[in-house]
This record gives sequence, C-alpha cells and structure tokens, in this order.
Amino acid sequence: MTTDTPTEQGLPEQLAEYITQRIQQATADLREQITNLEREVENLRDELAEERDARREAEARLADLQDTVEGEHDARLSALEAKANGTRSMIAELQSRELEKGAHLQYENVEANIMDELLDVDGDRVERITKDDGNHYARLPGEEDALERGGHVTHSTADLLPIQRLARYDDEMLANVTNRKPDELAAKAWRERDNPGRYQLWTSGSNGWRVYLKSSDLADWIRAHEEGVSKNYAQELARRTLDAMRELSKHRLITTQKERTADGLTYKENVVVLKDDVDLPGEPSLGDSDAPATDEVAG
Repeated sequence: MTTDTPTEQGLPEQLAEYITQRIQQATADLREQITNLEREVENLRDELAEERDARREAEARLADLQDTVEGEHDARLSALEAKANGTRSMIAELQSRELEKGAHLQYENVEANIMDELLDVDGDRVERITKDDGNHYARLPGEEDALERGGHVTHSTADLLPIQRLARYDDEMLANVTNRKPDELAAKAWRERDNPGRYQLWTSGSNGWRVYLKSSDLADWIRAHEEGVSKNYAQELARRTLDAMRELSKHRLITTQKERTADGLTYKENVVVLKDDVDLPGEPSLGDSDAPATDEVAG
C-alpha cells in the first residue's frame, strides 16, 4: 500500500509547501522546548547536588558543634562533680571533728551519704537524737553538747528495744545483722504494726489489747513474702517468730492463745499481743499524741 503526497492527491503545490513548512516549524519548536527542558533538568540536578553538598556540610558542622558542646559539658560536669566531692569531703571532715568535740549538729545538715561514706569518727557511728525543742540532732553516741543548745535529750537510740532497732534497718542490712531467720522476720513484722486492720497482718484489739498478731496470719504473710517457703515450714517459722518477737521486745509483747472459728469448728491459736498499758521507748503512750518520735543510729 502506497501513500500519495499532497501533490499527487491533487492539492495545490503552494498548500503542500505550506503544510511542510508548518510541520518543520512545529518540529523545530518541539526540539527547542526539549532542549530547554533538558537544560532546566540539568540546572535542577546541579542545584540539587549543591543543596546536598550544603546539607552534608551543615550536618558535618552540626556534628562538630555537638561534639564540642558535649565535650565542654562533660568537662564542666566533671569539674563540678570534682568540686562538689571536694566540698563534701571538707564538710565531712569538719563535721567529723566537731562531732568528736561533742557537738550536736542539726540532723538535716548531715547528709545520709556523708554519714555512710565520708564521716570519720570514733566507732563509725552517729546517733540521731531528739531534744526538748523538738528538733533532731546528730551526735556521737552518748556525747553531751557543751553549748547545751536545744535542751536535754528526750530520746536516743540507746533507749530502743532490740526489735525497734532491728526494724529500722533496711532488708539487706537486716539480713546481715541478724543471725536467725525468726529475728529477721520479727523485725519485718514489727514494721507492719502501725497499719492494723481486718485484712492486715496486725489486728486492732479491745479489752486491754492495743494490737495483736495471729500465728495463722503470720504464717500466710511469711509465705507471701518469703520465696520457696512451704505451708508447714511457714507455720513453724510463724511459731518461732512469735517467740522471737517476745524476746526482742524484752517481753513488752506477750504470747497467749485466742479462739478462732473455721469450717464450723473452734480452734485455739497462738497470738502475740501488745497491751494498752505497755510503754514503748520513744513511742507515744495511748492518748499521748505529742510524744516525740524515736531516734536512730546511722553509720
């Protein structure tokens, strides 16, 4: 199949020439547009490459700046820590010497970590006491204040019962200072005494009983807090812990029996009792809400 030219189709020669010129012009215009577009694309590529280079340069400068800032921060922090440690050491030395001279220092001014790590005093023990003015002070055990500030000592650690002293240790220290598991459990159970209630370890009493602790409740509490303890062993530990509580309280606590009903039957079980008329060192008697708090030893 052949295609006839415009002339062969009978079109005037002038019209055929005009069409050819228009086609050639359109082709030239398209080529120019393509060239322009290619030039624009190339320019955009160049701009994008420049922006990427600028971004990389900015990121590099930012990284250098961050390194510089972090380095300065670490250096300043190290300097501040060194200065703070030096200051704490100086304070600890001054406090140590003042305590050895018999000074009574405001307890809040003697940091706990200074007492634990930096104080260098005879016996490595500092006693917390309460004076007539109601404030807490730190002193070497038994040392009297030559300046007699704050009045007389109201309570000191020496007044406490063994069970009270043990209860003030954290669990880790308590495990280290007790040789028997019942003693450790007795101190932990004593801590719970301030929160008696129907569903608590201790129960509020009546008829002369301030609070009491049942052997069965203690056994359940031991199983809940001591890993790997069987029911029978928990009952044995509960019995021994009640005896330890009586001994460590210097018999301020008494052991007796109390009836309880379970499954329609009545049983008698051992209980440890704190009676209303018992005075505990450093603790308010019943009706005496203004008595000062018990003090402690740190060191």
